[in-house]
Amino acid sequence: MHKMVALAAVAWVVCSSLAAQDRSIGIIDFYGYSGLDLDHLRATLPFHEGDAPPSRQRLAEARGVFARAIGRRRVQFTLTCCLPDGKTMLDVGIEEPGTPQLNFNPPPDGDNRLPLGILKLYQDHEREIAAGIRLGVGGDDMSHGYRLSDYEPARAVEFQIRDYARANPAVLIAVLNSSADDLHRIAAAQALGYAAISSPQISALVHASLDPNKDVRDNAIQVLAALAAFDPKILVEIPLDSYIALLHSIDFFDRNKACALIEPFARSRDAKVLGVLRARALTPLLEMAQWKISGHALCAFESLGRIAGLDENQIAQLALKQDIKPILQALH
Repeated sequence: MHKMVALAAVAWVVCSSLAAQDRSIGIIDFYGYSGLDLDHLRATLPFHEGDAPPSRQRLAEARGVFARAIGRRRVQFTLTCCLPDGKTMLDVGIEEPGTPQLNFNPPPDGDNRLPLGILKLYQDHEREIAAGIRLGVGGDDMSHGYRLSDYEPARAVEFQIRDYARANPAVLIAVLNSSADDLHRIAAAQALGYAAISSPQISALVHASLDPNKDVRDNAIQVLAALAAFDPKILVEIPLDSYIALLHSIDFFDRNKACALIEPFARSRDAKVLGVLRARALTPLLEMAQWKISGHALCAFESLGRIAGLDENQIAQLALKQDIKPILQALH
């Protein structure tokens, strides 16, 4: 089960060079489309499954055209790599009308920085993770509450990061809370997941969940999701409201990671929590649970099953078949 949680909690690595330009789009998924016809959206979109992945410039040019065509103010395209067959994925985010703007933290302006050796470990890790995915080795073991990659070169770097984090959590927390350098905060958020669980650690990660930099948010929430799956007792220190708000973000990674953290809340079966999720998170969870990529959809699928009152065995069986119909029937 920890492997399945890892798939939901960890977004596919975005290749900075979009190295899979020569590979076709394998899957297109949408979110934020409540009130719109999904078939019409697919027909209107200038990109289709089987097409060559569009360039960054073409994606940028298409945003405004597509938004006007569907009558929405803003859209976002996220092209990521890779499916098991090497194809790319395109996620189409549509800004929901009437959704309050997310209030992110002001940019920090402090002088704290990571030691250069730790920053290099972060960069080495990113490179090895990308190499593993290109080789088809992209899985993780999350059973310890932190990420240990199946790809051995990446795993070796993770052990080095863990050794530093266990000995120097205060340095990571200080950088994450106050550094003016985005890259140092990004690296600190990732490394802090390998530190021993503590209230200062959780507090810093919760704060970083609303960092103005999306990659800081991505790493911080991913770490919190892994920690909460490992030790649900920390959920009392995490404000659910912030992550429900992020479920309505136009950014794919905000939604993907927020869903992974909401899943342990739903797993608690707390009646009040499930009531809040039904009232405020049902629409984005329903959209995400029907995504074609099972690893992306799983956290929403499982959360909806619990909101609907199904038992864990039923949810697991339905998830294996990606059969959401019984859950939809139970929700009504």
